[in-house]
Amino acid sequence: MPLILVVDDQPSNIHALYQLLVDECEVSMATGGAEALAYCAQQLPDLILLDVLMPEMSGYEVCDRLKADPRTRGIPVIFVTVQGSADDEAEGFAHGAVDYIPKPFVDVVVKARVRTQLALKLASESFARSQIELFQRDKLASVGRTIAGIAQELSSPLGNALISACTLQDDLAKLRGLSHAGNIKRSDLDKHLRVSEESVGLVLSNLQRTLSIVDSFLQSTADNFGDQRRSFSLLELIHEVVASLAPALETHQVRCELDAGDDLHLLSFRGALAKVLATLIQNAVKHAYREAGGEVHLRVRPLGADQLTITVQDHGVGIPPGMLGRVFDPFFSTRFGLNRSEPGLYIVRNLVTFALGGQIQVESTPGLGTTVRLTLPLISPEARRSAG
Repeated sequence: MPLILVVDDQPSNIHALYQLLVDECEVSMATGGAEALAYCAQQLPDLILLDVLMPEMSGYEVCDRLKADPRTRGIPVIFVTVQGSADDEAEGFAHGAVDYIPKPFVDVVVKARVRTQLALKLASESFARSQIELFQRDKLASVGRTIAGIAQELSSPLGNALISACTLQDDLAKLRGLSHAGNIKRSDLDKHLRVSEESVGLVLSNLQRTLSIVDSFLQSTADNFGDQRRSFSLLELIHEVVASLAPALETHQVRCELDAGDDLHLLSFRGALAKVLATLIQNAVKHAYREAGGEVHLRVRPLGADQLTITVQDHGVGIPPGMLGRVFDPFFSTRFGLNRSEPGLYIVRNLVTFALGGQIQVESTPGLGTTVRLTLPLISPEARRSAG
């Protein structure tokens, strides 16, 4: 049963409300504001019926105290008072009440309004729980996809390394057998040396690929760039990133066009932002244009007094609607078999959200291109950590 706290300095009023509600609710009583606040410190009621005119502490003051405390802020309060004018009602709502019942009260009105507020509170709590559950399920699903992606990407190079190591082990056993039998020839030795060199080479290349995958995930926070928050010129950073990508841009015959007004200075993580911009441009170069030739547009605009937007846009093949919701999954690619060992936008989202304190949106229309929009604060949070 829902718990209602009745607060009134007149015992007759408390008794009347108790008799009216006790069949449908559990009813507790307080004869003053201090007693009501002490009660709420021990137990949270589902609804409070609060008298306005009380000695020592008025109902308005009690309500203000309740709304100022995060623990009790969500408890709905209905004022029950002889002050029933429109101005009095407005005053009650201004203090945070959800309803107003004038005295002398009518039984059916009190019951109806109590039922309504309890139903609204129940619906609100149910909605909040469902939102939390959806968030938790989505978070667990995201973690599951991340783990599956890491496992899938690591299984290939580690499996190749294991096969190469087993080949090397078998070949060494054969060589040892020939050596013990005294039948080893120069041609046998040359053959086994070639097998050993090839096997060791495969082991090393696959372990290097494994380390590259792990390193990519470690780069999902600003800390792992050796980065510290500092002031820097955004345009200077963009020019440096574009210059570093010049060979890839030239190879794919893609031009990078910058549209920016006055230079903006950020107090943020320079290395993390450089990684974000480089990855977005590289994605456009590699995946937007199936054939050589195209453009990538970077647009920078201030947003209010303390934010900015950076837009990276291409006019390539775009992303199918069914795949757009997966672009932040680790190792996702619209071109299977190409650069599958790059976590891509997974890392970009982590850096934008948890290091730079911003937001990222991706819009795409098949055949018309893709637009990635970053919204960033000019001053990033001083310490944010990746949630993975």
